[in-house]
Amino acid sequence: MNETVEKITDSPAELTTFNYETTTNQSIASNETWVTLSERIIDTVMFYYLPLLVLGGSIGNILSVMVFYKTKLRKLSSSYYLAALGVSDTCFLLTSFCQWFNFVNNYNLYNQNIFCQFFTYLSYLSNFLSVWYVVAFTVERFIAVLYPLKRQTMCTVRRAKIVLCGLTVVGSVINFPMIVYSNVVYTENSTTCGLMDEYKDDMKIFNYVDTAVVFVIPLTSIIILNTFTGYTVWRVAGVRRTMTTHKRKTTSIRENKLHPSIQKCTHPNGNHSTKQSCPKTVRQKITNSSQMKVTKMLLIISSVFVCLNLPSYVARMLVFLEKDSKPFIVLQYFAYIPYLTNFGINFILYCVSGQNFRKAILSMFRKSTTQRQQEGVTQFQNTYEAPDRTHLADERSLETDRGTKCTSYIR
Repeated sequence: MNETVEKITDSPAELTTFNYETTTNQSIASNETWVTLSERIIDTVMFYYLPLLVLGGSIGNILSVMVFYKTKLRKLSSSYYLAALGVSDTCFLLTSFCQWFNFVNNYNLYNQNIFCQFFTYLSYLSNFLSVWYVVAFTVERFIAVLYPLKRQTMCTVRRAKIVLCGLTVVGSVINFPMIVYSNVVYTENSTTCGLMDEYKDDMKIFNYVDTAVVFVIPLTSIIILNTFTGYTVWRVAGVRRTMTTHKRKTTSIRENKLHPSIQKCTHPNGNHSTKQSCPKTVRQKITNSSQMKVTKMLLIISSVFVCLNLPSYVARMLVFLEKDSKPFIVLQYFAYIPYLTNFGINFILYCVSGQNFRKAILSMFRKSTTQRQQEGVTQFQNTYEAPDRTHLADERSLETDRGTKCTSYIR
């Protein structure tokens, strides 16, 4: 006897060909027991971990979007990529929470028409966008570091907006078939959001395309670009340290001998220059230092993205190659935990690796606190001054009445 598995899995990362191929019931009892035990462990972990991740990750992503849009960081093109990444990550977390809530409470909202198609489509779309937004700012950093002369023309806010809109349109079109393929599947014992029988062959092709577009191409691109960018940053940092040390010694000796009376200005990083060349030199060094900080932060974010996504995608490829292998299926279940974590951890990475981000979020909270205090003082002053004005008006009217009475008495 063969049985067909029709249900759509919890995420695009888990949607592999083993969902559509027939599996036999003739398997070793020990393997079945091991698989069942592993599934129970994963279900238990996800029961408690997923809602906490969705809550914390969504709050962090929303705060990140506010920081990138409401502070000075909005002047950087990379901020728009990171803000868009926060929105797409939050959408994916919400779709995962809807599936979890449906499983825990047996609430059939997810298993109803329209909702089934919408949440499935949103899950695939947000996953696609999150991956390619990371690729987009990785390419931008690659250009900014390896081709610094083109940074002013290519790494702009306007170009970032165009790229984001283009990726959103492409992702919407590519994942549109999921609205057609997904539907509510009715069985004797349950009602699930699954695949329509007539589209199962098409779904196999879509699954291979999705694997290439969302896994093979972007992760390969990120690894290659990060390798070149990281090597260049490391090499430039080494050259800069050597030149700075040599320049300090040479400049100090030469100025002490030839121009002992020339005033010097000191850059915050310790570099000295004459007063005439100070403004331009300091401005250039501050810009380069800021760009280097942004580059390091984005390198960390994209590298963590690869580390958390790679186990899930490797397990997915192994399942492709070994369709009936239960251990690989279980491995994919375990790899889903770091894969899901990737959508809710970026705010922590920004705070840990981004000095500019930490300053921006502190200034945003300080600004909001100051505005609230000013509004409170203004409201208190208005409330306090209103009775005084009324009292003064009453006193003036009394004085007028007294004056009128006195005048009439004299007359």
